[in-house]
Amino acid sequence: MGEDQGCFWEPTFNRSVKVHGVEESITSDAGVMLLREGDHRLGLTTDLARGMLDPRDPPHTRYTLTELLRERVYALALGYRTQDNLDRLAQDKVFRAAVWDRPGQRVGKERLGSQPTQSRLLDIVAGNKRNLEALREALPEWVLRHQRASGYDHGVQRGTIDLDSFPIEVRGRQEGSAYNGYYGATVYHPLVASFSPEGDYDACRLGEGFVHAILRKGNAASKAGAVRFLRHAWIKARKLARTLDVRFDAAFTVAEVMDPLTDDGIRFLGRLRNNAVLDRLAEPYLSRRPGRPPTEGYQYAVELGPHRAESWRHAQRLILVIVDRPDPKTGQLDLLPRYFFLVTNWRQEERSACDLLEHYRRRGTFEDRLGEFNACVGPALSSPTFRENEATLLLALLSHNLAGMLRGEMELATPTSGWDLGRLVGTVLKAGATVRQKGRRLIVELAEGVGAAWKLLLDRIQHWRLPSRWPAPPAPRPRPWVPPPAHAHLSLVLRL
Repeated sequence: MGEDQGCFWEPTFNRSVKVHGVEESITSDAGVMLLREGDHRLGLTTDLARGMLDPRDPPHTRYTLTELLRERVYALALGYRTQDNLDRLAQDKVFRAAVWDRPGQRVGKERLGSQPTQSRLLDIVAGNKRNLEALREALPEWVLRHQRASGYDHGVQRGTIDLDSFPIEVRGRQEGSAYNGYYGATVYHPLVASFSPEGDYDACRLGEGFVHAILRKGNAASKAGAVRFLRHAWIKARKLARTLDVRFDAAFTVAEVMDPLTDDGIRFLGRLRNNAVLDRLAEPYLSRRPGRPPTEGYQYAVELGPHRAESWRHAQRLILVIVDRPDPKTGQLDLLPRYFFLVTNWRQEERSACDLLEHYRRRGTFEDRLGEFNACVGPALSSPTFRENEATLLLALLSHNLAGMLRGEMELATPTSGWDLGRLVGTVLKAGATVRQKGRRLIVELAEGVGAAWKLLLDRIQHWRLPSRWPAPPAPRPRPWVPPPAHAHLSLVLRL
């Protein structure tokens, strides 16, 4: 009879199996400890909070800005998109131990900030322009710290900034959201820039990540504000590589973007939309060679020389790319080959047409990164004000950068495995563990299945060495415990 007490569920297919619900002693998010370890070694959230203004009264402050930032960033990295999820995580002992900025075993007993407390964090960030900009400036700073700590204080020779916009759908009347006819939904339309070493996200995985972002109204055109945005991204990414260039898609290959970049001496590469004039230029190169085509078909780049549309102030270099692939089922080529155009201000003696084609194709991995962000981290922008939603977006991008550091290290530790962010979260960060108190220690017993992956990852994290020009990450310090308010729920309350 004793074993039936507290039974949560007895499956009908096997009465010998009993499912018990045990509060606070089991976690499914043990990977939050890895996030905190990487964060602590680089001093990320500590220094971010240090650069913000906190209007609260210190003697009555229970949660520091550092702890509130950690709570939100770690939760986003683990896939918890909404603030309501934090009410449950506040009761998780491992999550508590990772977030609290205090030493000792008591960190497992004190609950974290609730959803209303996290709403006040957004008020603090969005209510002061300096705080909001501190979040934005942290994007390239976190990438830089990881690059220098993992690469013996070395940058890279060449780096690429990828530019793109994407929709974040909202359901409500959030300030600045609007119906976008292209996406057929009510959205925000942010603009983001990502840095990749050597322009290749797959070859060199250390030092990549988002370096700049702004939230825009839902009906903003893709090119709106792109030049000013790119100039800021260029400045932010200069410490990451000796030379930089920019890649973008056809939404940005317009005179309003390309001419100012050429004036500034910024090298760019983009895809150009087809039109009647370009189609006539392509016609002489579309005839097929005589004889049986190779099994894999044809693909080649043709140098067309300088080209200037009527709206352009500067002539740009035009490259025709012909892709003539057989149908995978029939093996037959299409009636006519497919083709598209690349436009650039790289000189021919600097980079060949084939080199630029390969360089542009590597942009596809950046688009995968955007897909990962939306699928694994993408936040719910549900606050009423525009600035609060921008703060949430920036926190989510910081979370992606932090998780991306661990993903990059796992890819280098297991080069033949292939790690995307979803796999990292699902198999390494979303790890099961039991938590128990033993004397003055809090013991986290990890599920056996993830131990090997943790060992590989921790071995790489332990080799990070932050250069001396950054302050050494401070150790947690004792401070008086401020009790939670009387109305706070000290145990889990399920909201349905």
